[in-house]
Amino acid sequence: MSEQTETQGLWLHTRYRESQYDGEACLLVYDVDSFDDALVGGDVKQVFEQRAGTANIFIAAPFLSNETCRDELKTGVALQRATAYMTAKSGHVYLLETQVAAETRAVSITTSKLRWDDATAQVQFEARKPLDPALSEGWLFHLFDSNQGLVIAPPGVHFRKSSNKHADKFLRAANTLTSSSACGLLAMFALAVLAPRSPKRILVDTAPLLSLAYAMMRVAKVHGIWDADVPTRSFSSYGGQSKMRRLSVNDVILISATTSGSLAESLKAQQANEDSVVTLFFLCSRGATRPRNVLCDLTVTAERGFGYQMVENYPAVGCSLCKSEFILAELEGDQFLLQQRQHRLLKFVRTTQSGDSRSTLTELYAAKAIEVVLQPDTTRPSSIEINDAHLLRCSATRKDLIRHLRRYVPQPLALVVRVRITEEQLTSLIAEAGIGAAVANASIIDWPDLAAHSALGDGQGVLVVFGCLSSHSVARQINASLRSKVNQGNVAYVSALTLAETPDQYQDLKTFLGFGERGADTFTYREARRLALPVRCADKNPWEEERDLLNSLAGQCVSELEARRETLSTVVTARDDIFWPGLHGPLAIQRDFVYLDTAAGTRDISQADVFAVVTNLFAADRSGSSDLAKKPQGNNVVPLQQSVYGHILLTPEAFTTYNDSVLKASLLRAARKSDLMYEVDAGYSNRMSEIVLVELAGWHAGTGDALPEMLLALATKRLRLRDSDRSAIRTKALAAGLPEYLSALAQAIEP
Repeated sequence: MSEQTETQGLWLHTRYRESQYDGEACLLVYDVDSFDDALVGGDVKQVFEQRAGTANIFIAAPFLSNETCRDELKTGVALQRATAYMTAKSGHVYLLETQVAAETRAVSITTSKLRWDDATAQVQFEARKPLDPALSEGWLFHLFDSNQGLVIAPPGVHFRKSSNKHADKFLRAANTLTSSSACGLLAMFALAVLAPRSPKRILVDTAPLLSLAYAMMRVAKVHGIWDADVPTRSFSSYGGQSKMRRLSVNDVILISATTSGSLAESLKAQQANEDSVVTLFFLCSRGATRPRNVLCDLTVTAERGFGYQMVENYPAVGCSLCKSEFILAELEGDQFLLQQRQHRLLKFVRTTQSGDSRSTLTELYAAKAIEVVLQPDTTRPSSIEINDAHLLRCSATRKDLIRHLRRYVPQPLALVVRVRITEEQLTSLIAEAGIGAAVANASIIDWPDLAAHSALGDGQGVLVVFGCLSSHSVARQINASLRSKVNQGNVAYVSALTLAETPDQYQDLKTFLGFGERGADTFTYREARRLALPVRCADKNPWEEERDLLNSLAGQCVSELEARRETLSTVVTARDDIFWPGLHGPLAIQRDFVYLDTAAGTRDISQADVFAVVTNLFAADRSGSSDLAKKPQGNNVVPLQQSVYGHILLTPEAFTTYNDSVLKASLLRAARKSDLMYEVDAGYSNRMSEIVLVELAGWHAGTGDALPEMLLALATKRLRLRDSDRSAIRTKALAAGLPEYLSALAQAIEP
């Protein structure tokens, strides 16, 4: 219903220009039981008391005949009360009527001005004139808007519509059908656009429109448009369209709302008569086809003072909102069932990291084994790469790997498959393990050659040795090949380091590699070390995003930007210089960093090492377990995952708790985009904005070294704030006298 609840009738209004005069046109709509002159007069009083600028009043009673309406208004109570208010405005009172042409049976909506006749002491009705479409569309827009027909997705969410398109806005026409008066008004206007013929059926695209179909039958009977009731049913929009038999030219089809016009177009392909298809509400999108019979175009134009901006529809494949980590809300029935989303925070404390993870990361940094992937490809899908040669230099890891080789080498051994490890490195491990005699008669092959290898004899064993087991798909391919080549489960898988993002992912890998015809322990799997790190990027690689931005800024010819772009275009992996430097040089960690053993100092801790530590913290906190081998316990049983009902955010306080600039840079790059989507909450957006502005204020003093990374995150939309917060940062950064390359990054932030 509309916002004015004091009137007995449905009250709608719109701005209307007539000649040189611009004013407000009010429409009062009544059902049968609520229509008489005195009641209308009372509503007229309410209209002027609440909206004194009203110039013209229109009255409609869709379910009454024109003659009955005129008889009820003849006493002049409503007219005289309106005249008392409108004398100075030259306003008028009009009656909306449904007219049926005698010969063609075409239906039209007309207006008749009410005039008081002193001679007869009654209201007289002037000649009928066609209703201006600007008025009907304005009233219907008010009906739609006041009933919140435009549903805007909460920040961080978007819709999959029944057309399979994605959007962050949805038209819910059912909201307008909440009273018989509203249904009657829409029925009047719908009958006026239909071709003049007796319908065979009325088909509606969603069940709530059945009330409109019944209202149309009621109006049509009163005005002699149709002779009898018409069978009516819902075909459930796109989902049920294919189930309809061939359409007849005499089928009336009601479409609730559209932003593309595609449903009407597809119905035409099923032989629907275009003149008999009525679309209630249309909001334009790029490339949309406006259906012929639209009751209300909701799209704003320069010629009228109402409407919404065009909506953006995205294809299901390659949807920009999906790529930006917006949660996809599915259509349930005829609506999206949404509630206020709750926000849960990712927070890191000392116990977020397990002792084993700390020691493993310390070993890896000491061996310089961790690298960051600047140019991802199918062989490097994650943002972190473990250098296998350096990994095997980790003395403690190597010692445990050799122990596994001694304990689990199958007997008799016929085949050794190496994965991410050279034959020279494998030979050295075999020698140190003292298993040369067991391996002497075995073939040693690289894993891509396994598919072409012949099947082994009964009882013969296979040893699969991984450097870093980071590709679960490769491990599964090897396992699938061996199942057809080895009988009786005589296979052992051994890795120096296994990566998985969650305990579930890790357990799935172990189960897949170990399970066979003899149950869960058919095959043997052991690793020397395990570590919670993602095996592929959840979003686009952050350095790839940075390179794309720098490519778009190439025309500015800023030397620092060009040098950085050159680095990102030529270097595949790196340990340092992965972040933008601060005022006085590269970002580095301080000695009080608790997530690595810094007893030997921090000189050898690279930026890649710090990034790996932060990435591990994200994985551990998100899964609720600091150890891959342990399932989450207590309050952590449910992993932190995005959903329609809740959004997971990195607490903004992480950027103040961890005050080293290299940690702030790592947080921005290691987080998922959705973790940094602070636009979903005004409070978090404002707090994050304050943190960025503190970095900006400290730049010239050398205390804001994370500023370049923060400006970059805003420019690439990894860090998303409310429009007002983002705009304020951009404005202040451009006025702060920053170096040219930082000003260019600030300029690239969306205004």
